[in-house]
Amino acid sequence: MILVAGSLNYDITLYVDRFAPPKSVVKKIKRFLGGSGGNAAVAAARILGRGKVFLLSAVGNDEIGRAHVRALRDEGVITTLVKVIDDAESGQAFVIINKSGESAIYSYYGANACLTPEEVRDDVASVLEKVSYVLIMNPPLPIASMLVKLAQEKGRVILWDPGALSNLGLSKLADIIKATNYLLPNREELLILTGSKNETEAVGKLLKMNPELKLVIKEGAWGVKYVDLKNRVIYLIGGVPLRELGLELASTVGCGDTLVGAFTALKSMGYSDIEALKLSNCAAAINASKEEPRGSPRFNELIKLFKNKCSRLISTRIAELDI
Repeated sequence: MILVAGSLNYDITLYVDRFAPPKSVVKKIKRFLGGSGGNAAVAAARILGRGKVFLLSAVGNDEIGRAHVRALRDEGVITTLVKVIDDAESGQAFVIINKSGESAIYSYYGANACLTPEEVRDDVASVLEKVSYVLIMNPPLPIASMLVKLAQEKGRVILWDPGALSNLGLSKLADIIKATNYLLPNREELLILTGSKNETEAVGKLLKMNPELKLVIKEGAWGVKYVDLKNRVIYLIGGVPLRELGLELASTVGCGDTLVGAFTALKSMGYSDIEALKLSNCAAAINASKEEPRGSPRFNELIKLFKNKCSRLISTRIAELDI
């Protein structure tokens, strides 16, 4: 069993030909249930099955919030830690997707920002007795700090996708980084988090802060870089070319969430880091072929596709970390 903590949003998605100031014509509008926490939890639940994934999040006392809870339960996610905030709207995200499938996202946190450690500490402590892995996406910083402290005390494996919290920088996030087992930013977040000009400089700063850290850098269609700081080795795991799978790019929204959610689930099942990343990379590619942000595959579908097609398409290179 695993615990995921992060946001739940109602995505209002606008499809345009291009990101073009000052005006651009919207070709169509679609609405999806999303949010990084919800997307990752659903991706994990589709790997692990029903009743294996807890989600810590918050919604407003509104129809969007009720729709989130219904959808999560339908997916088999345990929602006892999804708190209803009476005086706040459920979070919303305004997503713009161009004809190449690239996205720009503007988020309104709403109820997501209202969780407090005092409100959930006892419930979280109880859940931590049942789980082995804790995936922290983008809850408020006090919630992330509380989770790390409690999970570390219980000896749980901590994975952290810093998201927008990267903007706070290393000094404010040092305690979390020192306790984290796996850090999973995208390349831009990594550079912002560490205040670095390049990945080598960023990795060097993280090495000084947490020599045991395992770093997964998400690079979209290019795949992922896996850096094992302790053993000074870096793996380059290439992206999955969608057309080789007979698929087309529809949207990149939710792909990173799918990758980290699937990776956490696969690790809890006993997969090695590299095999889990290859499979979760494949899951993210499948997600990219769907318009909805929760287009991740179920376990049997993922294994079948990986064995039949993805495994021969994903290249892996190994190099020594020269820092």
